[in-house]
Amino acid sequence: MNINKKYIIVFGTLILLLVFITGAITYYNEKKEQAQLPIQTPDMNQNIFSFSQGYPVTLSEFSDFIDFCKNAVFSDTEELKNREIKEIVCTIEQKTRKFMLDTTREIFLVDTYIPSFSSLYSINSFEHNQYIGISVDAKDVVRRYNPSFLEKDKLYFCSISSPSLTDSIVLQLIPNKILTFNEGNISCIGIKMNDTPSMIFPGFVPDAESLSIKQYLVDEQIASNVMNKQSFSEIKDILDDYPIIWQMEKPITP
Repeated sequence: MNINKKYIIVFGTLILLLVFITGAITYYNEKKEQAQLPIQTPDMNQNIFSFSQGYPVTLSEFSDFIDFCKNAVFSDTEELKNREIKEIVCTIEQKTRKFMLDTTREIFLVDTYIPSFSSLYSINSFEHNQYIGISVDAKDVVRRYNPSFLEKDKLYFCSISSPSLTDSIVLQLIPNKILTFNEGNISCIGIKMNDTPSMIFPGFVPDAESLSIKQYLVDEQIASNVMNKQSFSEIKDILDDYPIIWQMEKPITP
């Protein structure tokens, strides 16, 4: 009886030792494989794309900003729900983001610039020299004015920003689509109504007491005529005969 107990104890001890040795070998091999892997740096564009500064400095960054702002106005955030017209303001903010190395699971912080947006209704004022994008759901605007216009394939709009809300990259991309005067800038564009159309107004906030933007609903011929004029007052006189389909004005802080 004592002999059988002795064998059982010895056998159990051997089993425990074997489990311990197997676990140690597995752990050692895993650590060895991890040590041989190269250190992976995080992708700075992972999940949310980033910018090099607080405003777009390349055509690619400008395109990313416009796409972000165009899509953001159609989001389902609480700020935009139950609004007759969905309007947002896009900005580029400096934020501290967390990244983790795949191998060591070490977390570190990186300062970067990422886009964000908020409802235009929640903005009391703009900051001078701040880079912004104002995006408006064009269908909401047209629906409030005359729902039957939504049946049209394409509608034409002319906008007046006073003072000018624009930047050099915009002028590079569409040099013949924006007229710049001392009083402000003017542009006309055709927008298709069959997808998710939005009206975009990007640029640096001017040094002024307030920023005003008016959007007029015109026809194709008037849009073409306006862009061939060389006088702000002459264009203003033409557009005064057409309905203001959307407008906004916000004070500017230094």
